[in-house]
Amino acid sequence: MPSTALGPECARPAFDADYLDQLLARDITVVRIIHSDLFGRQRGKQYPVDRLLSLAKGIAYSKMSNAEDLLGVPVSADEFPSLAKHPDLHAFPDVGTAFVPPWEPDSLWVLASLREGSAPSVLCPRSQLSAAADKLHTTLSLTAVAAGEPEFYLFRTDGDGKTPYAAKGVSYTMDRITDPQGCVGRIHRQLVGMNIGVTAVNREFSPGQFEINLDHGPVRDAADAAFLLETGVKELAVLEQLDANFMAKPCSGEEGSSLHVHLSLWNEDTNVFATSNGGLTETARAAIAGIQAHADAIMAFAAPTVNSYKRLTGDGLSPRRSNWGEDDRFAFVRVPAERGRATRIELRAGDASASPHLLMAAILHAAHDGIARGLVPDPDGRPLPRSLRESLGALEADETFRAGFGEELVTVYAAIKRREIDAFETTVTDWEWNLYGPRV
Repeated sequence: MPSTALGPECARPAFDADYLDQLLARDITVVRIIHSDLFGRQRGKQYPVDRLLSLAKGIAYSKMSNAEDLLGVPVSADEFPSLAKHPDLHAFPDVGTAFVPPWEPDSLWVLASLREGSAPSVLCPRSQLSAAADKLHTTLSLTAVAAGEPEFYLFRTDGDGKTPYAAKGVSYTMDRITDPQGCVGRIHRQLVGMNIGVTAVNREFSPGQFEINLDHGPVRDAADAAFLLETGVKELAVLEQLDANFMAKPCSGEEGSSLHVHLSLWNEDTNVFATSNGGLTETARAAIAGIQAHADAIMAFAAPTVNSYKRLTGDGLSPRRSNWGEDDRFAFVRVPAERGRATRIELRAGDASASPHLLMAAILHAAHDGIARGLVPDPDGRPLPRSLRESLGALEADETFRAGFGEELVTVYAAIKRREIDAFETTVTDWEWNLYGPRV
């Protein structure tokens, strides 16, 4: 069903004729129209470039394609009768996002948002984030600026598929010890050429683990960049005969991979989090308090897999409580040391498997609620959920999120995520066999 949660910023983008002429004048042969699903994965179709103008009318997909679990099995038609006939939704290209990936110079990539009839689709993560940003702007006259910090592992594809690329090296460095074949350097150069705001790359704490930073920008652009970064890293890793892994905790005994999100709020050219003396405004504190108040529900998007909770142990700079602190990397919400126009907050609970669009939308809904109600932050916070099941229960019980995301998104998302839980709880793992098999 259409949701009133999605507002006017989700309006169908207009095609600019001059810009299209410039694109079509290049030596381009194909165009790939892509969008994010609920897991932050790329979905899309590729066309001859001479079809680009006709694509402005929308590209049809079965709605069930955005209501599938990770194995590609859609939600139950009995549980969701509105999906029983596999109705269409349509992807509408946002031509302003078009770019040429450096590793495919005859290809044009364009991001799309999903619509159902005349309304944005509730199952479109990009439209959900646009709606959250639009609500913040129309009700509080605030504009969200954000940046993501994705981490990931690179594994060699030979052997058991879990051999880390570059076993040697130390964190916070980039050299031919941490990158012996130059693979990461080549990936980084290609990503810079995507023009999505890629900045620094460095090795993280574990063998084969790397982080790539992104510029701060309008929140939807920031989520688009994080989504495209993951898409690009995965494709470029294949070209390097490597496997890029964005699991929260791919290796026992090694560090997990995060997706930290930095956020500031602006009224025109003024950062409303910053004070003249280097402190935090009441607006900043209320935003932090809102994020704390909805922390349990946020975790359904920040830590969206069964595997996610193996990262959140309190070790490895990961939080166990919804606490906040200044320049504290163990906190749920950290306030980095930079002040003035750089004043911002950082949510540190997100992991690399999160959908950037849904995670940032959840942060905006929570911050909006905190500001609107004038909430006061709690330095200590409360214990965070210890399982995906607990986080999903909190999401379903959170009235602010049900109103913000819409009933359909919450119920579909919870349903497909519970399948992962059920499958995990009925699967015998190697750990169980190795421990119990010889001993009981």
